Amino acid sequence: MCKAANIIITEKPDWVSWDDIKQCLVDAHAVNRAKGIETSLYKWPTDKIQQSIEPYGVMLVALDNGKVVGTAALRVKHSKRWFAKGRYAYLCFWAVLPEYNGLGIHTELVRKSEEIAKQRNYSVFVFDTNEHNKKVINKSRANGYRYVAYYRPNNTDHYNVIMAKWPNACPYSKAYCKARFCISWLKVRLSACFNRK
Repeated sequence: MCKAANIIITEKPDWVSWDDIKQCLVDAHAVNRAKGIETSLYKWPTDKIQQSIEPYGVMLVALDNGKVVGTAALRVKHSKRWFAKGRYAYLCFWAVLPEYNGLGIHTELVRKSEEIAKQRNYSVFVFDTNEHNKKVINKSRANGYRYVAYYRPNNTDHYNVIMAKWPNACPYSKAYCKARFCISWLKVRLSACFNRK
C-alpha cells in the first residue's frame, strides 16, 4: 500500500503527456546511472515508448497533485522461450523519482501491473533489469519472481537478468529454473569472452 495519501496510481490519463512520462523515467534513473547501473528503456525516444505500449498495453502513472512521480507499464509480447511460450505480460518502464522512494509507490505500481495482467489472463509476468540493480532484484525475488535468463542488451556494455513470475504457481521446480538461468549466464559470458579475441 502506498504510504503517501496524496499519491494516486492510475492508468495514464489523456492529460498526462508521453513527454511527462519520459522525463520521469530519465529523472528516476539518474541515481542508478550515477552508480553505473545502466538500463536502456529510459533512453528510448518518447514516440517509441508510446508505440511500445499502445494499443494493447497499459501505462500506469503515480501522480502527486498532477505531477508524474512514478511509472510502470505492461507491454504485450510473444515468445517461444521456455519460460514464456506465446503471449505474455512484459512489465517495464518502472520508475519512481528519488524524492518519492520509500513510500511504497514502486510496490503499488508493480502490484497494479500484475493485477491487470492477471485480469487479462496472462500466464506469466516477465521483466528484465541490469544485473547490478540489487534493490529491484531483491524486491522481486521476495515477491515470487525467479531468475530465468541472462543476456546482454544490444549496443550496451552491461548485462541484464530476466525474471519471471507465474500467478498460478510456477510450473517448474526451483532447481530447474536455476539450472536454466545458469546455462543462459554461462552461454552469454563465454560468448563475450570468445568475441573479445
